[in-house]
Amino acid sequence: MNKRLGFSVILILLLSLAACGETQVENKEVGSVDSTENSNEAEETGEETPETDKKEFNQQIVDNENIKATLVSVEKIVNKEWDEERIEVTFEVENKRQDTIDVQAREVSADGKMIDESMLSMSQEISGGKKADAVLTIQNYEGDLPAMEENLEMILHVFSWDDMEWSEDHKVKIDFK
Repeated sequence: MNKRLGFSVILILLLSLAACGETQVENKEVGSVDSTENSNEAEETGEETPETDKKEFNQQIVDNENIKATLVSVEKIVNKEWDEERIEVTFEVENKRQDTIDVQAREVSADGKMIDESMLSMSQEISGGKKADAVLTIQNYEGDLPAMEENLEMILHVFSWDDMEWSEDHKVKIDFK
């Protein structure tokens, strides 16, 4: 009787281990894509596609001996499945210096009203001689986003941890009308 019980336990363990084989994880990016591709993907996976309202600017903010910064776009993203909405302001920044720089957003306001810093996220490190997208994310977990009907103003603050004597501030004003 003990041999049968032992054999049964070993058989169950082997079957359990065989069932715990390799698992595949599929990563999906959420972003602005062609709307037809987006809707087909949502139908296939059963996931809801975030709604986006994207305005392209491609407007040069600064081009000097240290950096070149271009305002690429402002995008409002609404994901109803996660009850989440955010605004992403994307800058392409080229570091013309030898040392690494950091790009941050300061004094952000919409339609003349300051936006609480707890709603803001932007800090992009860029190595010497490289480019990167610096994205300001405005997201409110406890309420509504600012309307931003007329404009968005901010200071693009650029500095180096390697050279604490150097920093630059560039005013940015984005008109929506």
